[in-house]
Amino acid sequence: MPAGRIAECEACYWRGLLKKRIAMNQAAFSAQTMARHFEHYAAWLAATVGENKAAITLNKYLSFFLEMEKVWKDLPDYARLVAHFGAEGLRRVRLPMRWMQETGLVSKDDAVLRDDSEKRQIEQLLKTLEGNTKGSRILKEYHDALMLKANSGKLRLRSVRLALTPARALLLEAQKMGLNFPSQKAVERYLGRVPGQRAALTGFVRFLHEMHSANIAIPQPMDGAVQKARQIKLEKELMAMMRDGDESDEFIRRWVSVGLAYFHGLPKNIGRNVALNLLENEDEGIVIKFSGKSYWLPSVARKNHKINVSYDAVCCPKL
Repeated sequence: MPAGRIAECEACYWRGLLKKRIAMNQAAFSAQTMARHFEHYAAWLAATVGENKAAITLNKYLSFFLEMEKVWKDLPDYARLVAHFGAEGLRRVRLPMRWMQETGLVSKDDAVLRDDSEKRQIEQLLKTLEGNTKGSRILKEYHDALMLKANSGKLRLRSVRLALTPARALLLEAQKMGLNFPSQKAVERYLGRVPGQRAALTGFVRFLHEMHSANIAIPQPMDGAVQKARQIKLEKELMAMMRDGDESDEFIRRWVSVGLAYFHGLPKNIGRNVALNLLENEDEGIVIKFSGKSYWLPSVARKNHKINVSYDAVCCPKL
């Protein structure tokens, strides 16, 4: 048989198979409107990918059309499609979606896709605390409060997700500390690791204060100007101590307190409570161990009952 005749027979076979499958699938619809939509889609599919591929793949998408008929009795708008099937679900029916868009039956909306993505990320955030009953309940309460604002147009879904992220992290921090409710220490520990979340966490802390009478607050940030002024004040205090110091244990504690604050940025109360027998001499200085870390300070050498520390040692410590 000539090659041209063989090709013609193959085309006839696929055309007949496609026509048969269209008729069979149309019988599955109860609404004539959806049956016609499916017929039009099949014709578009044949023109786009060829009758043979259309005949092979047509049945694959029948369930998608039947689901639309079941829920809406017709083709819905894009927002409803995304809400029902999800962006991932619509990617699995790429060809029917392409047909609807090319024929003007549906208009793609990127904003709808972004909102769908945000909703699914929010759902995942809420699921991460499912093992923590109280933490999960608090996070859901906060989520519901945020969604009231989102539904009234005062917040975008992205803002809801960004607010829930540090709230979830703080609840997990409290859980690691053996707490079922965030404490001030949990807030400080969390912000110590991720100070960039200070502003984002403020809303959640306010929510805990208003709805659960929580006695917690966001620590005040130390901006550049405040930090510089603090360093100048600490330096003056060190210079005065070098000039007027004595041998007392109280003085040593004060030296450690101010030194840790000046050289290492630690709170002054740490040095005030240091055990003197834990101080170690090293490299013309002393080493203070705290929370598993070692901090070096210039030595406090006594001479004629005065503190003998050079200015260079104070300004340029060995770190």
